[in-house]
Amino acid sequence: MSGTEASGTETSGTDELFPGATEHAAVPLPAAPTARPGIGRAALILGILAVLGDLIGIVVAMIALATAVTHVSETLSNVDNSLGAFLGVVVLEFAVYGGGIVLGLIAVGLGVIAAVRRRGRATGIVGAALGGLVVISHVTFGLVIGSSGNLPGVTN
Repeated sequence: MSGTEASGTETSGTDELFPGATEHAAVPLPAAPTARPGIGRAALILGILAVLGDLIGIVVAMIALATAVTHVSETLSNVDNSLGAFLGVVVLEFAVYGGGIVLGLIAVGLGVIAAVRRRGRATGIVGAALGGLVVISHVTFGLVIGSSGNLPGVTN
């Protein structure tokens, strides 16, 4: 009998070919993927590194300034050594400035990806916020210095 059985229920044509096909055990669904907060953690770590780099740069610059001010007579009498130390601090600060922008932008990018993909959303948002603050502060600082007219070699 194909079509309608004697009891009035409709069957498909495959019921006769595969008699036990409709009586099967429930197949368990695959387990939900576990949360992988790696992207968010990476954004947080990079954001923290950007902030720490800024703090270290500020501390080094303040120590160099304090040393130069407290030893003014030695600084002015031995200009060659003083300029060498000053140049070292300037190079360090440029590295901190550029590195902060790069780390901050990467932290913002990873934080946005983590928030969108739900891969460590909270840590990604915090990392993006820290990275964003570093980038904003560096760009603002660069614009203020650049527009002040006090850059070496720049004339108004």
